[in-house]
Amino acid sequence: MYKARPTSVSVVIPNYNGKHLLKNNIPSVYAALEFAQLKYEIIVVDDASADDSISFIQQKYPEIKLLKNEVNKGFSPTINKGIFAAQYELVLALNSDVTLTKAYFIEQLKYFEAPDTFGVMGHIIDHNSAKIQDSGKFPAISFNGIKTTYNYIPATDVKDTWLPSFFLSGANALMDRNKLMQLNGFDEIYAPYYYEDADLGIRAWKVGWCCYVEPTAICMHATSSTISKAKPDKVKIIAERNRIILNHLHLPNHFLRLFNYKLVLRCAFKMLLGNLIAYKAIKLFNKNLPSLKQSQQALQQLQTKNKVNYSVIDIEEKIVKKIKDIEYTIF
Repeated sequence: MYKARPTSVSVVIPNYNGKHLLKNNIPSVYAALEFAQLKYEIIVVDDASADDSISFIQQKYPEIKLLKNEVNKGFSPTINKGIFAAQYELVLALNSDVTLTKAYFIEQLKYFEAPDTFGVMGHIIDHNSAKIQDSGKFPAISFNGIKTTYNYIPATDVKDTWLPSFFLSGANALMDRNKLMQLNGFDEIYAPYYYEDADLGIRAWKVGWCCYVEPTAICMHATSSTISKAKPDKVKIIAERNRIILNHLHLPNHFLRLFNYKLVLRCAFKMLLGNLIAYKAIKLFNKNLPSLKQSQQALQQLQTKNKVNYSVIDIEEKIVKKIKDIEYTIF
């Protein structure tokens, strides 16, 4: 049974020292919203910027709803503040360094007529080279963990085919707000950055909802400089901690045992070489065990409510089955 196509969207843009990005990209958001004839609101959530992002929004776009963090919190707490303040049917989580094409929304709206659609993303094209950066996310699950870096793209035109995605890129994720609220937004256990979008998509699939990619929905992305300004070792430690969190939340037990065994061996080997990144990541992971337990319980409760008990292996099988008759390239 299909439902009415949504007619309203809340665009939520997290910002940190991104005045120049907002200046360049907000006009494209207005253009796409107006072209799609959607009722809309734009929410910018500032993550304690040190530049004049706030005054720029206040002066140039007084109609934009501006929310502020008093201290820098990272991606998931920042975008959640906007998500929880949103009022329309759909939420577009949009990076400040993304430019939308005019027809961006047009072919995505149909997906939400299906009652089990959680969200859809567009193709992300590099601003400079025009190469595809992000497409449908392809699942790969093993004792090595959950691989989140594989994309796939059809080799031929697949018009009218709904292409599943393992998760939605946090740079341009158009989502059903009601379902997003049931999932309590992005899990803040991953703050300040990395893996929160993969986790959200996996949780959506696990409770019986679907994620898609729409190749004709095009946006352009410039490589973010926000994370690159952080200390390299700090970034690596956080990324490794969050990789461990993701796998402990979603990897089946028989794979998780092997994953942990390999993790410990790798950590010991790196320590012998004087590299403490894995050791420090594991220490940080252990500090997050109470929060991890809460995340597990919340997901189990929603699965019980929806009367489903899908595993990440089930998700992988569902996605592969949906595209088995399509010729595609993984990159």
